[in-house]
Amino acid sequence: MSSNSFLKVQLMAILSGFVYPVSGDFETFGSLSWPLGGGGGLDSKLTIGQGFDFVSSIYSDCLEASLISVDDFFDVLQTRSIDSSTRLKDLVKEQKDFFYMMLSILFSFDIYLVPSDRSKYLMTREARPLRNLLNKQLSNSKSMVTISISNRFKREFCNRGIVLGPRGEMLFYGDLEEAIDYEQQNVKIDSESEENQFDIASHLTNSDSNSDQSDAF
Repeated sequence: MSSNSFLKVQLMAILSGFVYPVSGDFETFGSLSWPLGGGGGLDSKLTIGQGFDFVSSIYSDCLEASLISVDDFFDVLQTRSIDSSTRLKDLVKEQKDFFYMMLSILFSFDIYLVPSDRSKYLMTREARPLRNLLNKQLSNSKSMVTISISNRFKREFCNRGIVLGPRGEMLFYGDLEEAIDYEQQNVKIDSESEENQFDIASHLTNSDSNSDQSDAF
């Protein structure tokens, strides 16, 4: 939590490995997800099944440890009329958002990263099945880091909170409700700025991408 939207997105970018911290080090002990809902670097000419096979070959150990079976994965996609033979480029936006989020949640990472815009999506009615599956994965002693401004999302998925000052200094760390209270009493948040800027999932793309390519991790 911070009044500095750019600072929060930089923090998520550091955790994702996109940029290096200005000072200090970031160490990860265990498997770290890509930002949930990210495009996965998949060529849009691939089918859903081909894309699944590609990502699964990279994260095979995380798939093996998952609490979500492959059959369940494809059954949930079917509820949105997403078939394994469908090409990624032929999905409408709602289907594409659902697929990429489902793909992110399928693998059992030790730490899940949830950007603000994706947390907002997860709280929609359409994403309820995804929300339930993410809770299932987190029940297996997993962790999650988010920069969400949604207190509803935080209360469902988080138990600790960090409040950062405008220059990155730690103002508070502790119980989630205490962190929310501290933020509300001491930090002014520009909600409109938070919602409309710094979409990490959609702006971090390959420099040589074209209309036939989806966003990178």
